[in-house]
Amino acid sequence: MLVWDGILIAYGEIAIKSDFVRRSYVRKLMKNITIGLRSEGLKCNVKHKWSRIIVDVDDIEKAMSVLSRIFGISYYSPYIYVELSKLEDFMFQNCNILLGDAKSFAVRVRRSGQHDFSSRDLEVKLGSIIEGKTGLKVSLESPDRTVYVEVRNNDCYIYLWRRDGLRGIPLGVSGRVVCLVSGGIDSPVAAWYMMKRGCPLIILHADINNPLRFKNFINIARRISYWHLGEDLHVYTYDHYKWLEHIHDKGERYVCVLCKIMMYAVANKLAEKLRAWAIVTGESLGQVASQTSRNLMVLDSYSNLPVIRPLISYDKEEIVSIAKKLGFYDYAIAGDSSVSSSIGCWARPRRVTTMADPNVISKLLLELEFDHFLNECVASIKPVDLNVSL
Repeated sequence: MLVWDGILIAYGEIAIKSDFVRRSYVRKLMKNITIGLRSEGLKCNVKHKWSRIIVDVDDIEKAMSVLSRIFGISYYSPYIYVELSKLEDFMFQNCNILLGDAKSFAVRVRRSGQHDFSSRDLEVKLGSIIEGKTGLKVSLESPDRTVYVEVRNNDCYIYLWRRDGLRGIPLGVSGRVVCLVSGGIDSPVAAWYMMKRGCPLIILHADINNPLRFKNFINIARRISYWHLGEDLHVYTYDHYKWLEHIHDKGERYVCVLCKIMMYAVANKLAEKLRAWAIVTGESLGQVASQTSRNLMVLDSYSNLPVIRPLISYDKEEIVSIAKKLGFYDYAIAGDSSVSSSIGCWARPRRVTTMADPNVISKLLLELEFDHFLNECVASIKPVDLNVSL
């Protein structure tokens, strides 16, 4: 039985940064790994060696589960440590255990440091030892089992498989963003993609006075926090329903656009207070009538900050597929057809404009006392405790 000594972690995009940026990103990645592991009650020692991060931890399997949620990791593998001088003997003594019931094998070596042999030389040498001991054939194209060996000067790390990480860059190396999150599928997926680009989240929910929809939001926010390792997640809500009640019978085909303008305005106010650099939404071009190119252009004109739309080119099927993989789908509105009709937006008009006229909108906002209601909405912003039972 193999006894792993620790976990070897590789990073991808981080490696191509400048020296200063790379060091900063690696430090943040190591900090996020440490925070994540300790949050699960694991004792760990995280260190950086060459272009790898080495984790010594008391529970390998549990630690692997945590690493699957940390951004910035290319791949990770449980390893066995061997000194270079003992590598050939180790391979001879343990190759049957390493290969298990495999019928063919390959050896892959990555090497750095000063040696009198190449990576290819070592692959051939170790392959010959294994072949001579087991009688198994070498298959470089499609082996049943691959033995990976990474040699760093006199240190050797042996592993049998690589588990893909989330890639991206470490959470926290980019500025905070305010992410508008509803009880649906799109917005949490958009939030996840911003985390992948290193942005800690400030979640803002527009409460339309629907308890079931709010419950969905809380569950989605909790799921976002599951991925938000290494940084505090800030969650807020505000009373949006008063604005909706006010515009419902007066905004006609512009209700959806007017609704979004208020969301953008409140998000801008919160971002200004908390020093966030952008607003994030789950909008996808042309997915619904209110998300036409013309309407999105008009909406952008009502935001002082950049509006980031990570899902702008995704279709609904793609978004649903991603939401299922990330664990958002079961909590979203569309995840339960038996209640979806009861938690949709009650203010949506029968017909929605697809070509919003800026002049008409300016006139409507003036008539509808937009500034007054904006002040009310901002005054109603309050933090949300995700640990409260529903």
